[in-house]
Amino acid sequence: MKFFIALTVILSTVAAASAIQCYVCNSHRDPACGDFFHAESNALKSDYLRECTDNASGKQAFCRKTKTLFEINGEVRIHRDCGYDRKEGRECYQQRSEVYTSNVCQCDEDTCNSAPSTYVAAVLSLIVPFALAALL
Repeated sequence: MKFFIALTVILSTVAAASAIQCYVCNSHRDPACGDFFHAESNALKSDYLRECTDNASGKQAFCRKTKTLFEINGEVRIHRDCGYDRKEGRECYQQRSEVYTSNVCQCDEDTCNSAPSTYVAAVLSLIVPFALAALL
C-alpha cells in the first residue's frame, strides 16, 4: 500500500511538470523585477506570471532566475524566464566572462523563480517526497 501511495505522489509530480508557471521579466526593462521581488503582488503576477509549456522538440520547461553583475559599472540585472536547456546536475551554477558574472538557478516548482534565492525551492522539492514516503 505504501508503495502505491508513494508511486502516486511521484507520478503526480512528474505529470504536473509538463506545464509550469514562471515569472518572466527583466530588471533592466522594469525595476520591479529586481532581486527583492514582491511575488505576492497581484499586479506583478498579472504582468509577469506566464505558463511555460514543453517546447516543440519535447524539452521540459522549467523556471530560471539569472542574476548578472556587470564588472565595468557594477550594475546588477535580474532576468526571470522559462528555460528549456537545463544545466544537468546542478540547481544553481555560475557563468563568468571578463565583462560579467552570472549566477543562474533553475527550478521545477510553480513561481519558484520569484525568491531572492531559489535554493530553498530546490531543497524543498527534494525533501517533501521523502518526508511523505517516510510518513506512509
